[in-house]
Parts: sequence; C-alpha cells; structure tokens
Amino acid sequence: MPATIQNPGEQQPLDDTMGVMYIGVMISAVFYGISLVQTAYYYNRYPNDPWYLKYLVAATLVLDTIHLACITHTIYHYTITAYYVKEELTVMVWSVLAEAVPTGVSGTLVQCFYTVRVWQMSKKNYYLAGLILIIVFTNAACGTAWVIISLQMKTFTDLLTINPLTISINALSAAADVLIAASLCITLYRAKTGFKRTDTTISILITFSANTGLATSMCAMASLISLLASPETLIYALFYFCIGRLYTNSLLVALNTRKAIRGTEDEHKMVSIPSSVVSPPTTHKSRSQNLSVRIDTTQEYAFDSKSNHMTLEGNDGLDGTP
Repeated sequence: MPATIQNPGEQQPLDDTMGVMYIGVMISAVFYGISLVQTAYYYNRYPNDPWYLKYLVAATLVLDTIHLACITHTIYHYTITAYYVKEELTVMVWSVLAEAVPTGVSGTLVQCFYTVRVWQMSKKNYYLAGLILIIVFTNAACGTAWVIISLQMKTFTDLLTINPLTISINALSAAADVLIAASLCITLYRAKTGFKRTDTTISILITFSANTGLATSMCAMASLISLLASPETLIYALFYFCIGRLYTNSLLVALNTRKAIRGTEDEHKMVSIPSSVVSPPTTHKSRSQNLSVRIDTTQEYAFDSKSNHMTLEGNDGLDGTP
C-alpha cells in the first residue's frame, strides 16, 4: 500500500522515491511476462482441468494485468506528466490507490487455493483450515478498509494516519503464507511411507511448498520492514509491487508441475506359466513343468486432474500439493 513521499518538487534525490518505484515496476513487469508464459503452458498442458481451476488462472492473470497497468500509469504520471507541477506531485493519483485492489484480490484467491490443499492433505482438518481462512479474510477486510479510507484522502502525507492498518495488512499476509507453507510441509512429512521413490516425491513436494510460501512471505515482510524503517520513502514499493506477481506465479508453478513431479516404483511379481506355452511339445513323456517369468509392473504417482491432488494409482490415495 502507498505510504508517504516527500515533496518531489523540492531539490532532493529521487533514488528512494521514484527510483525504487520505477525498479519495482520493472521487476513486476518481468514477473508478469513469466506468468504469461506459465499461463499459456497451463492451458496447453492441462486442457482437462476442472473449470474452476481454469477460471482461477484466468482471474489471477486479469488481476495482474490491471495491477501492472495501474503501477505503470502511476510512475508515468509522477515522472512525466506532473513532474514539473509542484502541487500535483503531492497529490495521490487514482492509480496509486487502485493498484491495491487487484493485489489484494489476487492474494486472497491464491491463499484460499492453498488453504483448500491444506484441508485436503490434513484429512479435512477444519480447525487448521479455519484458522488460515480467518487470517486470510481478516487481511482481505483490512485491505478493503484501507482502500475505502484512502480514497477519501488527497495527499501522501494523509496516509500516515492509517499506517497501523497498512502494517497490519503486510503482517497478516506474511502470517498466512508462513502458516500455509508450514502446514503443507508438516503434513507431507508425516505422509512419508519409507519407500524410496514415494519419499523422494514427497520431499520434492515439501521443497516446492516451502519455497512457495517463503517467496511470498519474505516479500511481504520486506515490504513491512521497509515501511517501518523508512515511512517517508517508497522503498516498500520495490517489494509490494511484486507480491501480486509472486502469488500468481506460485499458483501457476503448483499447477504446471503436477505432471513433472511423478515418481514410479517397481514391483516384481512371479507368475507361473506352463512350459508348454513357451516351448513346442516333445515326444518324450515328462512331468509337467512350470516356467517362472518375472513381470515388472510399475505404479505411477499421478495427479488427479479433477480433485487436483496427488494419488497413488493402484494403492491408497496420498494427498499432496497440487
């Protein structure tokens, strides 16, 4: 969320204001390009996914597009259009406030997606999923309140009055991400079976879960720390402008790696086949003999496209991240 900014009309360095905002826009644009590639890959590779997953991916991409348009308009307005108009440089342009909406909605959607995964993997633990949802929707409520209140303000300095709300939003976002990642990792760790290939697959899933939560939570924490340490600058924007892209890309990585994260485990079975089946008859009488042939069968760990969780085909279901 936008904090404060010194009067750009005064003689001052722009490195910690418009400079960091510009860097944030550039990095966000790079992540947006990555999400475009991942989205195209998803629709091409998983055409049979449930409709709600396809709509979720489409919704996050649309929200990312709106957010990128807003922050691009913001930096263009302050560095080009109104840079030499001193009065305009202290007034918040509409896009600097509007950009908070798509980021908040996108983050809420992705966190709800992972909450469902936690619920499935934890054997429908309503208490754990409920706790996560309370944090997620409290964060969404704070974000909604921030937008409504900030729309009634005119200058960046006015936003100092709602700094506690801004801090709460970043803290709740980080808390939800950490709790989701920790829940996924612990549940997956408990699902280990002792079989090498199964445990290897689970270890990969644990790594993905930890890295996903780590990226978004660290970005939220960096934004929070920057806001607390330097509220008169826009250093926080370097991180906040990117957090929406991280949510979208984490969702797409989770969906696109379902076919890649597959393990196989061989089982060897001995099947007795009469020797007459594999050898021609002879004129000599002999005892009936059986020929033992080893048949290798493979069990595949795959992801059910409908339920969107990992199952062990031919065995009991093993829940995992999408």
